[in-house]
Amino acid sequence: MILRVKFLGQACTLVETNNKRILCDPWIIGPCNVNSWYHLNNKIAKKTDIPTDVDYLYISHEHTDHFHIETLKEFSRDIPILICKFPTDRFYNAVIEQGFKNITILNSWKKEKLDDDLEVTIIKNSELMLEDSAMLIKSKEGTVFCQTDCGMSYESLRRVANEKPDLGFFKFGAANWFPVVYDYKKERKDEISKKRKLSKLTGFVNYVKAVKPKYAIPYAGPPIFLHESLIHANDPETGMFATPDEALNAWNEEGIDSTQLKIMSPSDEITIEGDITKNNEPVFSNNKTEIIQRLSEEVKDDLKRRWNEEGIASKNLNNQIVDYFNKIISENPTAREHIDIKVQFVAEGKNGGEFVLDFSKDRKNGPYAKEGTIDDWNYYMKLPAHLIEKAVNNKLLWETLFLSCRWKADRKPDQWNEHLMNLFYDPDPKRIENIYKIYDKMFK
Repeated sequence: MILRVKFLGQACTLVETNNKRILCDPWIIGPCNVNSWYHLNNKIAKKTDIPTDVDYLYISHEHTDHFHIETLKEFSRDIPILICKFPTDRFYNAVIEQGFKNITILNSWKKEKLDDDLEVTIIKNSELMLEDSAMLIKSKEGTVFCQTDCGMSYESLRRVANEKPDLGFFKFGAANWFPVVYDYKKERKDEISKKRKLSKLTGFVNYVKAVKPKYAIPYAGPPIFLHESLIHANDPETGMFATPDEALNAWNEEGIDSTQLKIMSPSDEITIEGDITKNNEPVFSNNKTEIIQRLSEEVKDDLKRRWNEEGIASKNLNNQIVDYFNKIISENPTAREHIDIKVQFVAEGKNGGEFVLDFSKDRKNGPYAKEGTIDDWNYYMKLPAHLIEKAVNNKLLWETLFLSCRWKADRKPDQWNEHLMNLFYDPDPKRIENIYKIYDKMFK
């Protein structure tokens, strides 16, 4: 009788029971988020590290560190895939576009029996403007909880706790572009990064304390950047991306005795009794810089090839940008009224240009996008022109581009505009309309 989990990096886990094997969030090889992120690992994984002999894939959401096309190419198009039922069909359609034929969509909190000795429950996230999910896996031997990146309400965490998980995998680090891409002085950027790291570690501790598994494993969140232009973001002292030893320290300071924290490295295995088979050495804060320098040199040529193969923007990109933003802004007047800012938008590189995006709530009629510059912008965005072209043609998610940290930003006043990012996340008018019906009830 067995129930064990192999950790494969980021949010990827292989859960094995007596009869079935479920691979969760398969990102194993190569970089993700536009050739930017790599695993927090001391080695680069190979195709032979991908366990293709599994019975199910569970994919929590569309971010490419969970839904990784290069890894998924190694699997049969007939393999059963489990996903959450979200308010939109965007993620389902993305899975279909990859040629997969056997997709099961599960309602949040609906228990699904896959076998006499295997039951799964997918749990939708609590955020209004995002789509994400977590999973509970139960067999006669015990219960495993995989949070992935999923933001969860206290009510959902209590329901997970009632299932009495033996093993819990919890997100512990930042996975975002703020403040990495922003034009702050170094002291200010370092200050924000430290606060963000602490906030995420505190969140990790609170998630674990709410669920109370027998054993908790920090996973999912902090990547490493191996391109020379982003190496600075990895700094263990001043950066916001944590390492597992920092999660352990946070737990030792604020944790509870009923849960024991376990540190796993990619390719390590853990049993339901908490016994770990060590197959790799972890990346900790004291060896992170050395490991990154070595890996950066190792992938240098491959990464250069990948960036070169991304191509260049076409000569009519300026028209594509103007047409795209005029369309999505005019189709979403409610979003525009909530955004209420002006954006200086720069397409950097060959065939790029400068553009003004006017989301002012008082601007009732277009055009909302045009070529040019302004001094009274509220948000400044400079992105690679060839990647913008992919995004405006729906070949690249804006959020994937943002997560790459391959861009520059500034804002005045210096405050987060969730409505702008919500529009970038998915400008579908029906989705936007439905969200603001809920939003206005919550905040008015």
